[in-house]
Amino acid sequence: MRIQLTNSEKDELKLQCRMGYIIPFMFFIISTTIVVSIYEMNFNIGSALNYQTDFIIMGIFTFISIAISFAMNNKYYADIRYNEKIVEPKLIQRKVSKTDYEPGTGNGLFGEMKSFIRYDLIIENTKFKVDKTLFDSVKDGDEVVFMFAPKSKYLLGINTKM
Repeated sequence: MRIQLTNSEKDELKLQCRMGYIIPFMFFIISTTIVVSIYEMNFNIGSALNYQTDFIIMGIFTFISIAISFAMNNKYYADIRYNEKIVEPKLIQRKVSKTDYEPGTGNGLFGEMKSFIRYDLIIENTKFKVDKTLFDSVKDGDEVVFMFAPKSKYLLGINTKM
């Protein structure tokens, strides 16, 4: 079944586009700096800077960066544009809760790592981390509703009912 996205789900999909902006930008900055520096040092020794060639190199890397950004974000833009999500019921195979530890806490010899209880639902042989309220409200064999974006297959949420 397909229903409309909520505003918070649209915002979540927009947040997924962040890496599609950061990675191409970093690619542009690093590659342009390296190529222009090598070109100016090796091919223009003793002559004035060749700005025309520098702008051509920057133009090529700009085009490549835009193409990378489009390739990374296109599926999220399509989901936002079509404004729908897929709602699919699935059965819980098993519930699992365990004590886990936060990475980066404690300093090895003198400090303890911070612990927390992790709640997982195993559905179709895959673990899905959920919050305590959802974990407590279901039992093994119950049906939950998965909501995900159709193009990107991004999981928007798991609920007990629609």
